[in-house]
This record gives sequence, structure tokens and C-alpha cells, in this order.
Amino acid sequence: MDENTIIHKLLEVFEYKNEYQLQTSNIQPQDMYVLERIYLNEKMAIKNLSKQYSIPPSTLTGIIDRLENKKLIERLRTNIDRRAIELVATLEGKIAVEKHIEEDKLFSNNFFNTLEQEKKEKLKELLEELLNNVKKDSLFSLDNE
Repeated sequence: MDENTIIHKLLEVFEYKNEYQLQTSNIQPQDMYVLERIYLNEKMAIKNLSKQYSIPPSTLTGIIDRLENKKLIERLRTNIDRRAIELVATLEGKIAVEKHIEEDKLFSNNFFNTLEQEKKEKLKELLEELLNNVKKDSLFSLDNE
């Protein structure tokens, strides 16, 4: 299999993961990503969320509205600056993220357990090296050939 085919096959596997988790949670992958960030940070200011994770404010507003309508997050005004809004996960939001994390662990275990232990460890080592060395901004550059 050539490199392009491998990348596309991997993308198919991860697209299946996204589709599966959309069905089990009824939360779009991008919305789950934002909910997960809020959950992991316990609370986040909208401005920090946008900057830290490079999400355009207009996109983030729509995601926050959807998550709030599903009662997965709450917007809270801070005492320091009444104009600033912090986002926190509700109990329902926390449960959704915890279920998502458990599904991620199950997926990862089953994904890597398709290999013998020695090959699995070598693949993880190689993937870690690849991810440490890859520069996203040069992935579509012709200078890398």
C-alpha cells in the first residue's frame, strides 16, 4: 500500500469513529471537541477558548449555542469583569464527556490490539516520533518532496 492509500484508510477508520460517537452522543464532533476542552479545564472564558484552540469566534458562538441548548454547558458571568463569560460543563455535559472518553479508550485499545505486542509498541513509538516531527504548516508545501 502506498502512503496516500494508508492515509486515506486511516482517515476512513477515524471518520467511522466520529460517526459512531455522533450516534452514541448526538453531539457533532466539533461540538464534542469544545465540550471536552471546557470539561478538561473545568471552566473557560470564551475568548481563551477561541484563542487557545484556534476556533474562529463566529464558529465558536454557534457551537456554544448548540451546547447550551442541549443543556451540556452553562454561561456564567464572572465577578471580576461582568462582561466576561465563562463556560462550564453541566452534569449532563460532564456525563457526555466521560462517556466519550471511555469510548475513546475502548477505540484506542481495540485499534492498537489488532497487532502483536512488539509491533504495537514499535508502531506507537514510530507514530510518536512522526507526530513530534511533523509541521502542520508545511504539510501542503511543495518544498517538502
